[in-house]
Amino acid sequence: MAKNRKKSKKNRKTKIFLGILTAIFAIFLTFFYGKNLLPAYHKNLDGLNAASLKTALHKRIRSHKTLDFSDNTSARYWWDNYFVKTDWHPDGYFWDMYSDNKHETYIGGDLQNREHCMPRSWWGTKDKYSSFDANGDLHNLFPSDYKANSAKANFPLGEVGIAKFDNNSSKVGQNTYPNGYKGMVFEPSDEYKGDFARIYFYMITCYEDYAWHWRNDATKSMLSNERYPGLQLWAQDMLLKWHRQDPVSEKERRRNSEVFKIQHNRNPFVDEPELVEYIWGNKKHLAYNLPESEKEEINYTYTKDEVAYYLSQAKEKIGILISRFAK
Repeated sequence: MAKNRKKSKKNRKTKIFLGILTAIFAIFLTFFYGKNLLPAYHKNLDGLNAASLKTALHKRIRSHKTLDFSDNTSARYWWDNYFVKTDWHPDGYFWDMYSDNKHETYIGGDLQNREHCMPRSWWGTKDKYSSFDANGDLHNLFPSDYKANSAKANFPLGEVGIAKFDNNSSKVGQNTYPNGYKGMVFEPSDEYKGDFARIYFYMITCYEDYAWHWRNDATKSMLSNERYPGLQLWAQDMLLKWHRQDPVSEKERRRNSEVFKIQHNRNPFVDEPELVEYIWGNKKHLAYNLPESEKEEINYTYTKDEVAYYLSQAKEKIGILISRFAK
């Protein structure tokens, strides 16, 4: 019996040791090649659709670094440390999706704001914003013009008829989208409607666990208190239309990678726009199972910063294995 126990213990240590060697070898390959070695979003999602696919993505992107958006960090801190990386236009100014302004520096709160695309009042109250990690999610935060931000307020997205605010980039007015919410809405320019749609798809997927926290402003307009689909039918139809008419741009792809470097998660609907169709769109009744040819087209090449992040995660796991092996 004693020999069997010793043999079993030895086999266990051998397996752990082999696991360590395998992990080290994987790190070596990742470090030198850094391309398509890390899991893409389509891996292990085959066969899923609609609610199951949305929840699987939720589990992948939910864990991320929580950024401080409380009084401890000023607006200037966000502009100087985050927006300068995520929203810097190639021509040398901050990229503002709310106006035509081209500011090269942060001037002040009476001209520039950091704006929650999906209003944070939709999940929390003023005294409890910071208790929700969505409060500082950089995928949902953008540089904006102060007047446009003030006009937008906490209104949902929509399509405006007669505008009460119009700066040639954004509009605010009563919603005219058919069969939908009839109140005041914010409409971005056509150039960015797809961006806004994919941000909302990201938010209701990443924060699927907030479904029962959505407040009245959200559930009376665009959202629903259910994990799936998470949107009212009219809002779902409108966002799908925007997503299709305004495809993913290089601006979004670059921003997605820059946000990842800061908070370590991505917007999957920017990386793989077709996922939208399998969850809410015209393929939601089909199993997500892309042909190999399409998978090759959407394979993602990781940046050095992204590889470094995954390496740090792998090293941490190796440290745990080594400590177990030492015992």
